[in-house]
Amino acid sequence: MGYNDALNLAAERLAHIPPETVCSSCGVRYEKGEFFLPWFNKERSFSSVSDTYKILWLHYLTAGGSKKQSGRLIAYREVAPALFYEPNFYKRAVKPLADCFGKNPENLITTGESLGGKKTAFGDAAVTINVLPYLPVTFIIWAECEEFPPDGNILFDQTAKTWFDAEDLAVLASAAVYELIGAFKSQTPVCERQTSLRWLYGHAEGTNSWN
Repeated sequence: MGYNDALNLAAERLAHIPPETVCSSCGVRYEKGEFFLPWFNKERSFSSVSDTYKILWLHYLTAGGSKKQSGRLIAYREVAPALFYEPNFYKRAVKPLADCFGKNPENLITTGESLGGKKTAFGDAAVTINVLPYLPVTFIIWAECEEFPPDGNILFDQTAKTWFDAEDLAVLASAAVYELIGAFKSQTPVCERQTSLRWLYGHAEGTNSWN
């Protein structure tokens, strides 16, 4: 399935759900024919974001996942069939996170808190942020040292599996990391940039599992 076809299919699915049902189940707002989603605790209109975010947000709006977190954090590999995507998850989410914040992990906490996140006790620095309503994500950094380069990890509440499949969670994590990096560098929010982020989908060469 092509990229535009996937976008249209996701929009068609949403059209069959009453807006009030979507708002109640997803923690979003609907006004004058448009949905408004809290992204990193700041409300953004659906029309203001790039197409990659539209697909991700459409999948969220139609998921009907769990509104109550379990309190149990899981690594990406625990989301079946995440092993298929894990190398690219590391390359496109964890490594950029570590490269940006590994020299000074405190920058992760400062940046995360500026986006509504809370400091948590993992690694050398960690912060948990509600990237979307009912979808907290924990970003962790281990600082570089003489023996080892910087490293990181990204954890999800177990209920994240009720909102997204493995591919969408990989896209969510990567998009969230670049949002963090952009905030750290005081850039325009990534979700509002019109440059293409389509590479976030189709993690394995030759695959297009967007439906």
